[in-house]
Amino acid sequence: MQIFNDVRTLLLFLLTFTVIIAVHEFGHYITARLLGMKVLEFAFGFPPRLLAITKSGIDYSINAIPFGGFVRILGQDDFAIRQAGEGEPGSFTSKPWWAQAIVLAAGVFMNLVLALVVLTAAFAFGGPVPTGDVRVEEVKAGSPAEEAGIQAKDIVREVDGAPVKESQELVRYTRAHRGQIITLVVERGGQRLPPVEIEARRRPPEGEGPLGIVLIDATAPMRGGLPQAFANAWTLTGDIVRQIAALPGQLLNPPEETPEAPQIGGPIEILRVTGEVSRFGVAAILRLIGVLSINLAVLNIIPFPALDGGRLLFVLVGGIFRKRLSPQVEAAIHAVGFILLLGVLVAVSIADIRRLIGG
Repeated sequence: MQIFNDVRTLLLFLLTFTVIIAVHEFGHYITARLLGMKVLEFAFGFPPRLLAITKSGIDYSINAIPFGGFVRILGQDDFAIRQAGEGEPGSFTSKPWWAQAIVLAAGVFMNLVLALVVLTAAFAFGGPVPTGDVRVEEVKAGSPAEEAGIQAKDIVREVDGAPVKESQELVRYTRAHRGQIITLVVERGGQRLPPVEIEARRRPPEGEGPLGIVLIDATAPMRGGLPQAFANAWTLTGDIVRQIAALPGQLLNPPEETPEAPQIGGPIEILRVTGEVSRFGVAAILRLIGVLSINLAVLNIIPFPALDGGRLLFVLVGGIFRKRLSPQVEAAIHAVGFILLLGVLVAVSIADIRRLIGG
């Protein structure tokens, strides 16, 4: 039933985010304790509080809003002008700058660890992995590629004498050589064909690239056990980090042949994707958790106020110049950053809704 599927998707979505954020917060929690900081609370979800257990002076609580969680450390309240416990031996601010930096960076580190663990598990389940082959999925009618004899299912081996291992490599190369002749070597039916020369169109039709081909990275079932699964997880993590790092440039300067900016999804889009992915089994769900965990890690380390990266920047600058900003100024900056982040979240969510209803 549709209602049952919707409820299951929502529960899976909430569980996924709770796990990802709980692991992130556990990084802050465990490093703070190891470095002698006083942890006040480790919470699942957000208030109002449903129940709590106090152990060794720490409240372990479950809250009513089941989305993520948080850790409270004495002397660390980004939005308070007066920091409770400031100057006390166990407070966050009483520790050296390097200890504060470790605590702030630990959440991002734990998200990367989580990603490697779940992606390794996903690959170990036998999920498909990239083979290093770039396959032509479609050739557009009347395109330079069609005129040159390129066919669907061809494997692109070389471009201008350089090996091709990823589809995006070839896409970037052809975009950078619009209006020029490029030479492709393709493989068809297991045999390499003679090199073909193709002119990369300077102004291709809307929705097409300079060559007029659709490329995919070929995959195959994984073999090689856990060591190979970990190697694949490590490679995929690096690929995702590079893609996220390239996103700002794509947003500010989209390619001429695709003038629209890349779409960015918020919670609603992630909920939709969760529903689709859940149909493909455990390995697909684990991949989704890994990808989302990497995204949280990379985005959270950005040096923007209210994010861990912004807090870390203040700590590092204070450590270098041996002088921190006043709590009032720092709290005001984080408050403004938090409001801006909420604004971005609302804007992205509205875009998600419009996409869902076809607006």
